[in-house]
Amino acid sequence: MRFLLTSTFLIFIISSNAFAQPERIGAGLSFANTLEFNSGETSNPGVFLKTWIPLDKKRKVHLVPSVTAYNKYKYDPGTFILKNYMFQGDIDGQYVVFREKTVKVIGYAGANFTYLYSTFSPTLTSYTGPLSDAKDWAIGGNIGAGLELRMASRWDFIVSGKYKVSRYPQFIISVNAAYFFRDRDRTYRRR
Repeated sequence: MRFLLTSTFLIFIISSNAFAQPERIGAGLSFANTLEFNSGETSNPGVFLKTWIPLDKKRKVHLVPSVTAYNKYKYDPGTFILKNYMFQGDIDGQYVVFREKTVKVIGYAGANFTYLYSTFSPTLTSYTGPLSDAKDWAIGGNIGAGLELRMASRWDFIVSGKYKVSRYPQFIISVNAAYFFRDRDRTYRRR
């Protein structure tokens, strides 16, 4: 987990200094299909934080790093307690496919890092089952699309879906609010 948090922090710092200042920050919820891990599952929802770093003057292309922590899964049959945790870090290239006034259609693709951690605690001292603590990680890619809806001069509402390709494949639906650090024009303009 320390590796994931340190990597995400470094990605945010390096990206913001290499290209430009982030134009906005967002937070929201992610809902993913469950994964089997250590005789248990992963759980929903996930809470994520992301930022957008523009790569062109027209602000059609962005670098979007994000980090997600999912709700823990807990299984307690009485003889032991199993808890599973899942964390994800993404770095995506995002492109505005279509823009009309207050609506944008976006497409994106990028890399994903998934970290799974499981804790096992026997509640009976005589338990000798096959389970134990476990951890694993996987690197993969993702591709997705979404809608960005302008809500106010500094706020957007975003709905997106993506498919993550890795040893732990998932389909993820996300909803979030994004806050712009500077005011925008009254409407989106085609450039």
